[in-house]
Amino acid sequence: MVTKIMGVTLAILLVCLWVAVPSAYAHERCSLQTFTGTYAFYERGSSLILDPSQQPFPLHWAGAVATFVNVGEITFSRGVGDGFYWILLGALNGGLDPIPVQATITEMNPDCTGKFTYVANLPGGLSATIEERFILFDNGREYRSVPTTIVNGVSTLAWIGTGQRISRSRNKPQFCGPHTARGTYLTSVENIIDLDPTTAFADSVLLREDISMTGDYTGTLYEKLGPLPPIELPVWGTTTVSPDCSFSTDLNVEGIPSPIVIKGVFFNEGKEYYGLAIIDLGNGSPFMYSLAQGTRIGQ
Repeated sequence: MVTKIMGVTLAILLVCLWVAVPSAYAHERCSLQTFTGTYAFYERGSSLILDPSQQPFPLHWAGAVATFVNVGEITFSRGVGDGFYWILLGALNGGLDPIPVQATITEMNPDCTGKFTYVANLPGGLSATIEERFILFDNGREYRSVPTTIVNGVSTLAWIGTGQRISRSRNKPQFCGPHTARGTYLTSVENIIDLDPTTAFADSVLLREDISMTGDYTGTLYEKLGPLPPIELPVWGTTTVSPDCSFSTDLNVEGIPSPIVIKGVFFNEGKEYYGLAIIDLGNGSPFMYSLAQGTRIGQ
């Protein structure tokens, strides 16, 4: 009888423990220490001002739109983050050189929500002060963010930020290289291409690339560009990976006279990356808003 009672008691304790453990993990308690390490990130959004005087297609609306995307890397330690990014905003092209940035965590709550602020210095002397609300999860491995205030910037912009932790160290990573990008990658690219002030096309691209240990690669591009028929073209180029896991890719596409340069950051031990296609806006070439997200699908 005693043995039976002890067995029932033990079973009840195990059930309580089984319920309590998930409950504890469902309510993570965060601090500045949780938000420590290096993150690969991107932010993507747009500014849209409606013009109800035009209605060219059913279920569409006409308006002036400024598309926005940036890709970068930032290392947080003791509530301060140092990093860099590449950016495209409307007709503004941040260029091939990474733009330095420093962020400060101004609010960190036990429920893993908080705020950080930073100054976005842009080409042409533009400088905007931005605050974002973030939600940290998976023990600090990822975060999402949304802007709360934009001072001296484009106040009508809205975006979502996404960050993936590369390393938990307070120091910037120095462990990436040619081995990081070796393998077969599937890359998805989403574009809006402005051909002129009155013409723009939506554009979607899939790239399949086989990257060697030297960084050289070949592959195939599959594309749907506006009203044009589906496109399938060979691609080739070279990917160079820096020790801090940032990279630069020259993407050559058959029929395009000069390569497209993609800048970005690898994470998840090289299994994934965020990238931004930097397009030369000179000589009347069209503007392209382009976020690339790559996943390794084979070795």
